[in-house]
Amino acid sequence: MRKPVRIIKAAEIKQNYSMKKAIDAMEQAFTSLSSGESFVPARYVSSLPSKQLLMLFKPAHVEKDNRVAVKIITQRERSCIQGIPTIQGIILVVDSVSGEILSIMDGEYITALRTGAASGLATRYFSRKDAQTMALFGCGAQGRTQLEAVLCERNIKKVFVFDKNKNRASRLIEEMGKKLKPKLIFSRDTSLLSEADIICTATNSTKPLFKKEEVKMGVHINAIGSFQPKMQEIDPFLIRDAKVYVDQARPCLKESGDMIKPILEGIISEKHIVGEIGDFCLNKIKGRESDDEITLFKSVGVAIQDYAVATDIYNASLITNFGQEIKLFES
Repeated sequence: MRKPVRIIKAAEIKQNYSMKKAIDAMEQAFTSLSSGESFVPARYVSSLPSKQLLMLFKPAHVEKDNRVAVKIITQRERSCIQGIPTIQGIILVVDSVSGEILSIMDGEYITALRTGAASGLATRYFSRKDAQTMALFGCGAQGRTQLEAVLCERNIKKVFVFDKNKNRASRLIEEMGKKLKPKLIFSRDTSLLSEADIICTATNSTKPLFKKEEVKMGVHINAIGSFQPKMQEIDPFLIRDAKVYVDQARPCLKESGDMIKPILEGIISEKHIVGEIGDFCLNKIKGRESDDEITLFKSVGVAIQDYAVATDIYNASLITNFGQEIKLFES
């Protein structure tokens, strides 16, 4: 008899699955990736002729778990539609032996959750332990989880919030300020970055958001926005002077303008990357070695992240019984 499909909504994930659990799941995900235990094909990305919408198909498989996760998402490129998120989609959890679809769950929130969690893991390992001030660029769904993840790992007391859209920044400050301890301050003055111990960038920018000279020595940067060659958030000379860690080397070098542009300009080479964060988890490479080092975690997103969080959520739903089971394929 075919298993029922468990439908899991975003609200149920938020209620039953914490950012801390997601950060721990990222350690398992990146370790699996760098050790070769997981199978992660190249993602398929298609753009409509109008260039208005991207469609992404991202599978991942871990044989020992007998599971596959497939994320299907859309991302608007230009238009802003009030009340409708830029990134939307679903994640399927599949039994890799029988081929049965076990669960369909919200992909929009999981994308933001696992991306924030990856930065949380990088913050855990590469930022200074005494970090107290953070700067956040981008106030969408990704910005919220970046903020939440960093606060899981460091005792942040002040956050500078940057966004072109002041109303969007104000909404984030009002919403997050009700449940977070740090003081949230809207600004467009990048000279304030001289105070920031941690910087998170989660934008669609096509040019650097700030200059190398504006950041302090010892800063840690989580750069997650540049996932296409035309996109760029980080000053190439800042990348040159930083110890650079990535989620996965091949897609970062192929897809991110943050890496492609400095390489084409001769400022860095591919060898400038210290390694993947999973290599660090496996004790294959060194992390921060002094308080003055600038560290940078560059992520374009890897399907194994979706796999790790989605399968973790599915397993948790079986234990605590959240989500709705339906017999989707019965006539």
